[in-house]
Amino acid sequence: MKFSPKISLTKAGFSDIEFLWYLRNRPDIYRYSRQNRTVGWKEHIEWIIPIILRITKRNLFIIQQKSLPIGQVRFDYEKDREAEISIAILKEFRKKGIGTESFKKAIKLFKKIKKVKIILAEVHRKNIPSQKFFEKLNFKLKNKKGSWLKYVLNL
Repeated sequence: MKFSPKISLTKAGFSDIEFLWYLRNRPDIYRYSRQNRTVGWKEHIEWIIPIILRITKRNLFIIQQKSLPIGQVRFDYEKDREAEISIAILKEFRKKGIGTESFKKAIKLFKKIKKVKIILAEVHRKNIPSQKFFEKLNFKLKNKKGSWLKYVLNL
């Protein structure tokens, strides 16, 4: 049975660095990522610090249940009206409606920051749960390139 416990999203900060490194290095998380491997602490720090300092074209939110971090939602953008979304949730909290609720909250937050009209999602063709997740949220398959499927959602 699905239930959607109260969750909140907060902008990632310095206190989230270790959790994000742990989340990124879980095999069930990186299995279908573009960089299908673990990352070292130094590489993680070099990636995360510009995001936290807000000097990069990314917005990163921590998904929390009560005060427990359980995942992340990230938006990467090159164009003002278009962003790519990435969602990662700890395995123990999946299939409970948290991803859907997090997505909806993240879109509201992100639309306040940027005037985005298009959300993209790249999904590995073997990642069936993610494909179903984005299709359920009304994303449409735009194209297939190698091992990757590109989904698009017009806001």
